[in-house]
Amino acid sequence: MRHLLVAATMLIGALVVTFGTASVLQGVATARVNAPAEPFVVEATRPAVKPVSTKDRVLQARERLRTEAQFAWQ
Repeated sequence: MRHLLVAATMLIGALVVTFGTASVLQGVATARVNAPAEPFVVEATRPAVKPVSTKDRVLQARERLRTEAQFAWQ
């Protein structure tokens, strides 16, 4: 029974130290921030290539299967 009490106390102590340190570090980090919260501006961009339709993908897959089947028979 004494071991469980010691283990629970050690676990609670470790959690207090861990989260206490994290809280202090976060406070220091946010106190030093001079930049706005959202420094990155996201703009819509157009894709460089035209998207491939599902029909084109199916046709490409069929052609690939045909060529693979031809090599398999040779």
